[in-house]
Amino acid sequence: MRQLALLFFLVADAFSQTSQVPYAPNSDGPGPTFTSENVRLSYEGTYSSIRKVDFRNLRSPIFGDDGKPAGSISFKNGRHKSNDPSDHYLARLDSVYYLGSLSNGNSALVLYSWSDGGVSSSQGATAQVFTVSDGHLRSVQKIDWDTHFQAGQPTDSFDRSTNTLVIRSAHYIPGDAHCCVSAMDSVTFRWDGTRFVQSGIQTELSEYGKREGKTLPR
Repeated sequence: MRQLALLFFLVADAFSQTSQVPYAPNSDGPGPTFTSENVRLSYEGTYSSIRKVDFRNLRSPIFGDDGKPAGSISFKNGRHKSNDPSDHYLARLDSVYYLGSLSNGNSALVLYSWSDGGVSSSQGATAQVFTVSDGHLRSVQKIDWDTHFQAGQPTDSFDRSTNTLVIRSAHYIPGDAHCCVSAMDSVTFRWDGTRFVQSGIQTELSEYGKREGKTLPR
């Protein structure tokens, strides 16, 4: 499975809470299908403010497993599509939220979604926190989650009044196949002024799980 950004120098694994509902071993999701990581990535160019960044037409570098540059992903009008005819990877910029006031806010939360229709189709989403400091644009946090399931509601939401991000990620329980995920983790993150900190998690049945009469394991 390829994700929107295979690129970051990882600093620390940021999420600390996992669901009390067991995950299915030997499945596509034997554990949590969401991650939150502190990252350190600098972009070319100089910016006087985070609001001067054109996220819809931003080029993001990609790094391989060895940490060396391996290319880039370029967005045009908020879209990216692979040029390889055998690769059906698509990415889309969904939302940009500025964090803080007009006078002192120099961070932004950018939400992306992606799909990959290769041998096995997959969908996911990514939230990145960007900052501008001393004229330099940096990405400082990345949250990824799996949206390849029937949520019955949006797989993310952001409350501007409280700077709270909620994501909904696939939760495989015993018997689930890649196509049919019975549950989802609803994970809450709150902005602490520098990054999003996980503050809660709740697991419930997905639309598929409800329709099939599934119950959450204990």
